Amino acid sequence: MGLVKNSIPFGDASAPFDATLVSSQLAAQPVAWTLHWLPEVSSTQDLVREAALARAAEGWTVVTDWQRQGRGRLGRQWVTVSGRDLLFSVLLRPGRQMLSLLPLLAGIAVAQGLEQGTDLPVDLKWPNDLLIDAKKVAGILLEHGPDEVAALGVGVNVNSGPGELPPQAISAAIALGHPLRREALLVSILKALGAALQRSRSEDRGWVVETWRQRSSMLGSRVSYEQAGVVSAGVAEDLEDDGALRVRLEDGRVTRIYAGDVRLLRD
Repeated sequence: MGLVKNSIPFGDASAPFDATLVSSQLAAQPVAWTLHWLPEVSSTQDLVREAALARAAEGWTVVTDWQRQGRGRLGRQWVTVSGRDLLFSVLLRPGRQMLSLLPLLAGIAVAQGLEQGTDLPVDLKWPNDLLIDAKKVAGILLEHGPDEVAALGVGVNVNSGPGELPPQAISAAIALGHPLRREALLVSILKALGAALQRSRSEDRGWVVETWRQRSSMLGSRVSYEQAGVVSAGVAEDLEDDGALRVRLEDGRVTRIYAGDVRLLRD
């Protein structure tokens, strides 16, 4: 199993989060991860923004058991169970050319980290949801600040039970049939994210879009999306070079979506 690769045993998944254990596994990485663990915060994203104002270096990371005001995309509340799941935010300085593709890059990295840590196949849904068995297992929130700084927030359903999640969600423990150590998953995700950032600085950014295409089953599927209060439907045909989703509407017209609420339509 992927958890053994990080030298972190399964152990007691209900034990308090061990930030020292995570830090010991992240030495000599492309990004110098600086880990901060707090049992409860208002919002990990707010703490990253404060760290950015204090000119913290890339890799500044805060992990928590509970967010009083956790949020997802479009101002939605991120619902989780205290001490069961993985909630963290990191400070990134990706450079101007990668800003528009950062949501895709982050999704690729988190998916890779989850797969390495669980051996479960993870699907990507534009722009930044991660799915197992067509149900949401993780979400990503990216907020940009001055000087090309980005706050990347990640929420992963790790050990939540069936009665603790909405019907459209799943946890890694439900999919596997046993609980997991959150520390091992965080190590896997941060290693994958560091490798993706390093690659983005040495290669043309086209690999991000191509990798996302290969990792997602969404393209070719019927979707609906809402913009300015109007709901439209069509087929998700492809991604543009800048990360926009190209949708062919039911009347044959083609539109490009840069932001919004996109939903997969099931037959």
